[in-house]
Amino acid sequence: MIEKFKDYEEIKKAYPKTMSKDQFYKVAHISKATAFFLLQTGLVPCKDSRKKTRRYTIKTKDVIRYMQERIVSPEKFRAADGWYLTRSGYGKSKDTGKDKLMSLTPEQSELLRQYFENELTDYNDLMTTYEFAIFLGYCRTTVIRWCNQKQLKAFSISGSLLIPKVSAAEFLASPKAYCINTKSFRHKLFIEDFYSKYQI
Repeated sequence: MIEKFKDYEEIKKAYPKTMSKDQFYKVAHISKATAFFLLQTGLVPCKDSRKKTRRYTIKTKDVIRYMQERIVSPEKFRAADGWYLTRSGYGKSKDTGKDKLMSLTPEQSELLRQYFENELTDYNDLMTTYEFAIFLGYCRTTVIRWCNQKQLKAFSISGSLLIPKVSAAEFLASPKAYCINTKSFRHKLFIEDFYSKYQI
């Protein structure tokens, strides 16, 4: 453990404040795909500029925190089944999980609803559009559009849209959510995790 502390001090010296994604995966001794997963899902906080080069800026303290936490809870940072299989040409892939989901039986759809209900346990009974957007990996305007189009049930309270947690779970287990053509990374990861957990 003392050696680990020495390693952390060396990292601080080399990268006093921040580092790039390439520096992150080298420092943490992980693959590029794993680094991408951690940054995209928010397991390791970062600033995303959306640029083609030097897109991510990660605080050194967050990298060290990740390295410390993965020693105690490695399962917390494990990618869903299928993540690495889809990394080759992933950006060009047209597989959104739609076909799989559309073939679910009513019983399996209920399992999917229960799955999302469980994933939403830590949220209040009424979620803000921002909270739901962060949870599912979409921008807030997308969630607001779903609400305005009556795809996702929401209530306007004091000028703010609030989404009942039960309605969020029902939406995610419905054909409306199945048919989202360009699903977010987090949405796809939830689907992969569901299939893996229930071996469907």
